[in-house]
Amino acid sequence: MFISFAFANEMPALTPLIKDVFWKNPQSTYNERKKLFLNFTATNGIKSGMMAVFNQIVRSEKGLFIEENYVQESINLIYYNHDCNDFAANGLIRLMYIDKEKQLLSPSMRSKSMNCLTDFKYWWDDGRKDTTYRCYHTENHQALYHTAELLAGQLYKDKVFANGMTGKEHVLHAEKLLEPWLEHRFMFGFSEWFSVGYYDVEIMLLTNLYDFAENSKIKNRARMLLDLLLFDVALNNYHGTFGATHGRVYVSTLLGAQEGTSPTAKLLFGVGEFLPDNYMGTTCLVTSTYRCPEVIRKIAVDYSGTLDNRQKISLNVEDAGQYGIAYDNETDCQFFWGMQEFIHPLVVKMSRQMSEKYDTWPYKNYEHYISMYDDQIKQYGKVVTPQSDRFALSEANVETYRTPGYMLSSVTDYRPGVAGYQQHIWQATFDNEAIVFTTHPGAKQYKMSPNYWAGNSIMPRTAQHKNVLIALYNTPDNEKNAFTHAYFPKDKFDEVVENKSWTFARKGKGYIALFSQNPTNWLTNDKGIINELLAQGRKNCWICEMGSETQWGSFQKFMTAILASKVTCENQTVNYRSPSIGSIEFGWNTSLKVNDETIPLRNKLRFDNIYCKSPFGGKTIVIKKGQNKLMLDFDNTLRVNR
Repeated sequence: MFISFAFANEMPALTPLIKDVFWKNPQSTYNERKKLFLNFTATNGIKSGMMAVFNQIVRSEKGLFIEENYVQESINLIYYNHDCNDFAANGLIRLMYIDKEKQLLSPSMRSKSMNCLTDFKYWWDDGRKDTTYRCYHTENHQALYHTAELLAGQLYKDKVFANGMTGKEHVLHAEKLLEPWLEHRFMFGFSEWFSVGYYDVEIMLLTNLYDFAENSKIKNRARMLLDLLLFDVALNNYHGTFGATHGRVYVSTLLGAQEGTSPTAKLLFGVGEFLPDNYMGTTCLVTSTYRCPEVIRKIAVDYSGTLDNRQKISLNVEDAGQYGIAYDNETDCQFFWGMQEFIHPLVVKMSRQMSEKYDTWPYKNYEHYISMYDDQIKQYGKVVTPQSDRFALSEANVETYRTPGYMLSSVTDYRPGVAGYQQHIWQATFDNEAIVFTTHPGAKQYKMSPNYWAGNSIMPRTAQHKNVLIALYNTPDNEKNAFTHAYFPKDKFDEVVENKSWTFARKGKGYIALFSQNPTNWLTNDKGIINELLAQGRKNCWICEMGSETQWGSFQKFMTAILASKVTCENQTVNYRSPSIGSIEFGWNTSLKVNDETIPLRNKLRFDNIYCKSPFGGKTIVIKKGQNKLMLDFDNTLRVNR
């Protein structure tokens, strides 16, 4: 259904892809890294499909001539009207602003670009009918369309666009849509939390707004939101790997170490790698006046101590009223569509009304859900399956525990037992290739979502407390795959040991112990590489405990302590005596208890860590580390950076 990043990744490269060197520890200065990025991307970056115009932007920054045939390729892609042509449109708009200053394009190409951008359909209320499927409604696409409309309207203020509106009218139309989008992301974070592909896209559009928006509020609020997006990456990366839970994930980014945020991390933080086929956001940054606040950069690369970071992201639909968001108007319904809650019982009738009015259909069968909810109310007095939408990205309560030896990250108690899509529930990270996580798999075809590794067909119930995580799977009988499995690439670890129900591994000075209630078997992938632990059974309990040389001394001592611990799993309830934490109790229908203390599974704060404690839904955020401080005041459009 929503294939944005997959579509971009599947564009064929014209030349073999050259791999960059992955930096695990910060190196060089910003200006040196900028030069490295420009040289690498101009030489090795693919020029086809989505990336064509971005490669030309890189060339413009290096002082090279523009290859107009590739600009034409981007124009053709926009005209084809495929889903994701809004990516290319935003790139073309950036090039046009650069050309306005530097006069890089021929008059003919400048005219072709203008004709393309004044012909573009910028929103679903444009009366022209789509000839192919276009995804307007997800969080990233909404802002892509609004940003493109605003900036194109500014470029051609006095022109009459193909839909009959002038550029000035497009500016006013876009501002009305952008303002609540920016406000809600500031208050609630990105519903597509930590999604490496879509964060790259949002870096692109926010940088475009900051560099070119004439409306000072939109310009400066876009910069604030870009700060907060980079703060997400800073808090949840491990030596350049954004190895956290993700709201949306694809196999290419998860297993291929091709994270869309990695080039930006290398440019701004000095960790990560440049990628030949994903560099939209980084291209915009490297040609921008935006500079990452020093406090965020320092947090990003401080791997010397332990950071326990908790974040509350996005909303449950039923809580929206607390923040003045209604269920019966189009503007607020766009907010729910942005978090992909199309068929929630409080939203579904407004969704049907909007689809019928604008002929845009994230779902075709609204009547089925309306009738189902009505029948449930008649029979039970309430709706009993409000979480029917597998695409939904509702309230996410995240914990990321980063230490010098490892990082463990998860989204706690996220829609357990509900059908999933691309949600990546938890991950243990040692570097960009040595990672471990579990799923209940979907389709074997990687182009599908969920598939064998990315996403979950049925989502587990999880709880994390610092370095220990429990994931309970309770798969219905009608599900095709009656097993769960762990991604565990043996060849990426220094040692792997199996003992009883535990699988242990060491990478450098970091340790992991993974328990499965059901017996496991190692499997190989299609290249003969052992990377999977498969456990048969619809119900299973997985436990992950992390450790390090600093904590335990030797790997052997860590294993001995874990093997001496007691684990009982009965009726989807687990009792585990962790050697590092103590008694842990958790069940499918019971709360998390650590040493008999009930641990809340819902976070109260937008950010809760040693650098920032910010109320959820608040309009002021302060980030501080040492003498460096960043204060963001959304209502007053005030940013203080020191």
